[in-house]
Amino acid sequence: MTLYRFGFLSKRVATAAALALTLMVVGACSLSTSADNQPTSAVINITGTTPNPLKLIISTDFFEQLNTGTGAYTPILVTSDTVLITPPYNNTVNISATGSIYVELYQPEVEAATVNMKVDLDNGEGFEQNATLSNKAQLIYYFVFTNYSF
Repeated sequence: MTLYRFGFLSKRVATAAALALTLMVVGACSLSTSADNQPTSAVINITGTTPNPLKLIISTDFFEQLNTGTGAYTPILVTSDTVLITPPYNNTVNISATGSIYVELYQPEVEAATVNMKVDLDNGEGFEQNATLSNKAQLIYYFVFTNYSF
């Protein structure tokens, strides 16, 4: 049995008074019976306007750590690539080795950036979110492919 668990959105929006609000949305689970549904590529598309470059962090080498007290999962990056981008940005990432991907868009400056982050996996899964990021706010999506054979 193959278990797909996707979705984790962490959007932290800081106010001018330096107060932060964190919004987390945990996506649903879906089941499939075949490893044929393992994604092999992810298309990352970022559009919008920003007064400064944004940090884009991408990883296919990570795992999830379970907090047994809260039941929440946290992605732990083993290795990642970080680039500075100014939208528009479009890139296809090969994820055939793991079927998993972590994408984080980070605004290191105080000024607001209005962005849309879209990640399309070739197995039909995906993510799209509009956000206004400022003062160290981030937009995070990750997908974990896990193949359980019984």
